[in-house]
Amino acid sequence: MSDFGKALRQLDPREGEVSPDCRAARKRRRSALRVAVAVVAALLIGKWVMAQEKTDGKAPLKMPKFTISQRTVEPLLKAERPYEDKEMNMATVMRIDGQWRMWYDAFDHTYRDDNDAYFCYATSSDGVHWERPNLGLVEYGGNKNNNILIDGSKAGGMTGATVFLDEKAPAGERYKKVFARGKKWPGGGFGWYVHGATSPDGIHWQVLPEPLLKKNSDTQTVCFRDGGLYRLYVRLWSEGVFKGTRTVGYTESRTFGNFPDPVEILAPDARDPKDMHFYNSAATKLKEGLYVIFPSAFYTGDQTVRPHMGVSRDGRTFERVGRDVVLPLGAPSTFDSKSIYVFPGAIPGDKPNTYWFYYDGYDIGHNGEPKYAGAYGRFLLTVEE
Repeated sequence: MSDFGKALRQLDPREGEVSPDCRAARKRRRSALRVAVAVVAALLIGKWVMAQEKTDGKAPLKMPKFTISQRTVEPLLKAERPYEDKEMNMATVMRIDGQWRMWYDAFDHTYRDDNDAYFCYATSSDGVHWERPNLGLVEYGGNKNNNILIDGSKAGGMTGATVFLDEKAPAGERYKKVFARGKKWPGGGFGWYVHGATSPDGIHWQVLPEPLLKKNSDTQTVCFRDGGLYRLYVRLWSEGVFKGTRTVGYTESRTFGNFPDPVEILAPDARDPKDMHFYNSAATKLKEGLYVIFPSAFYTGDQTVRPHMGVSRDGRTFERVGRDVVLPLGAPSTFDSKSIYVFPGAIPGDKPNTYWFYYDGYDIGHNGEPKYAGAYGRFLLTVEE
């Protein structure tokens, strides 16, 4: 029997026949009891509704404790080659079979727009000391003695690439990447569709003929395989393409393509500075049931870029980890003194529940004039649950 039924029985016990005077007294008592029953019922129903809301609604996320340590003081890799003489930009780092591998974008002085990125490759034995191997794939400056994988300007446009390992894919498509390609849209306007490419080894790439998503995403787009899903994190604008505030969007698909329209999952709110935008996402899965996001906040007032942090249990719904910047800018004149963009992808550290993250640091603000700008650093994230 329900709590409500028990309460009713306790408050209205059945009695035998009594005199008219007693019946009148009983009538008065029953009237009072009906009021009491109504009060108890309201309390019990209210308790049930609250229980249902707690059950049916989203339970508060159990927030792990995060600690950042061992942050780079000096850059691990910085712009210094001729095809990097404007800047080094977004990158992805993985450790595969003991080798550290990096894929990154670079721009030279012939830059016209972000389509002109050189997609490059570097390796390391320890994640600290990096080398640019001569791959012999792309001619630059009259020779192929460089580490360029793809010349974006000759490949139809390419920027903001993220590489990931798809272990469930056929051998020839084991490596995948997503990137943005800018073009004039049918009916007018210009924007950046999300495109994809596949590779058997991370060196030789085949660009897919059709976009993965025909929606604007003008930053480092992130994708990774998660069980039977491909999760795709993009940039959205709060008031339409290139209008309003930059925010983080999300979509998913069971195939590497045909992604539905993304939805906004993280945006600055009323408690944030009015000039703050979420520039990129750096969305990463750490382990089953734990995802993190490092949106670099672009402050249009002083032109600085500083990372915040969010956490999720399902890869879709993220909660902010506090309100403060989680990776402060470096000291004046250091390589990361004005802007920091965290890269997606976590490399497990030597101890359990530790993960290396890499980032791009600049000593100029977002709209500064870059010359050999951009250098890569890293930090160690420790998770306690």
